[in-house]
Amino acid sequence: MYRGFDHLDGLEHVEEMKLCKCIYIEDACLERLSKVEKLQESLLRMELVSCGNVTDRGLLALHHLRNLERLLLSDLPGVREKDKTVQMLRTALPNLDIELDLD
Repeated sequence: MYRGFDHLDGLEHVEEMKLCKCIYIEDACLERLSKVEKLQESLLRMELVSCGNVTDRGLLALHHLRNLERLLLSDLPGVREKDKTVQMLRTALPNLDIELDLD
């Protein structure tokens, strides 16, 4: 749950995060995660796979991760406006490579 992300505040060198089949990951988690200042600097790669409670709102919060280079999105049934959401992320993070498998 999002409260657990408070423990990430002190981490300085996290470059990769994989969230796969996490039923407790929801928009509030991604919003909290994206506000961790050290992660905004260090996180380069992220995977979100089969996290059914993530929606477009949660994905859009990732725009705060300004050094994110690669984002894999797969099996996210809560994402309804994938084209619009992906375009907004690409606009906010022009160096981001997004791999999609949301169909």
